[in-house]
Amino acid sequence: MSGAIERVLVFGATGPTGLQVVEQALQRGLEVTAFVRDPAKLTIDHPRLRQVTGDILQPDSIDAAFAEPPDAVVLALGIFHKQPETRLSTGTAHIVAAMQKHGVSRIVAVSSLGAGDSRYQGSLLAKALQKFLLRHVLDDKTRQEQILRDSGLNWTALRPPQLTLDASIRDDIVLWTGRPPRRKMTWKVSRATVAKYALDAAITGAHGNSAVNMSEPV
Repeated sequence: MSGAIERVLVFGATGPTGLQVVEQALQRGLEVTAFVRDPAKLTIDHPRLRQVTGDILQPDSIDAAFAEPPDAVVLALGIFHKQPETRLSTGTAHIVAAMQKHGVSRIVAVSSLGAGDSRYQGSLLAKALQKFLLRHVLDDKTRQEQILRDSGLNWTALRPPQLTLDASIRDDIVLWTGRPPRRKMTWKVSRATVAKYALDAAITGAHGNSAVNMSEPV
C-alpha cells in the first residue's frame, strides 16, 4: 500500500483515461470504486474493485457511490460537445456536494490545456482546436474548475494537452502554472502518464488548490 490513502473513487472510469486510473490504482494496492454509466464497458475484474452504476446528473446515484466513503476522488470525465452545455460542470457540482456531505476532502480532476487561464496555450494546432472545435468543451471545463475553487475542498486540476494512447508512463513531464516555460515541449501527454500524475496528486496532495498545465518535453 503506497501513500496515506486506501480507497479512491473514480468518475469516468470506463473512458480511456479513467481505465488507466483504475488499473494503476489497483496496481498500487488501492481499493477502487468505479462509477460508470454502462457496466459492460468496465472490462477490469479485481477483488479490490467495486462498481457503482449511475449518472453524474443524478445526485442520488452519486450519493450511492459514497456508501463506502473514499479517501480521495478522481474525475476522469471526458464529455465532448459542439454546442454550449453544462453536463461536466453540473455533474461536478453534484459530486462536490456528495463529498461535502460525506466528509471527503481530496479531489483531483483531469481538465484540459485551454481551460481557465491556459486558453490558447500550446502549439498552433492546439490553439486552433481550442478556438474552433473545443471552445464549448473548454468553457465547461473552466466552469468545472471554478466549482472546485469555490468548493472548500482540497482540489487539483491537471491540464494535459493532446492525449495519446502511448502505453509508456513518463515521470519527466513539464508542469507549470501561468505562462508556459521557455522550453521545447511536444504538447502531448499519454493517458497513462496523466493517470499516474492524477494518482500521485490524490495520494500525496501535491499541487493542492491549483490548476496545473502539463506536457511532455521534447
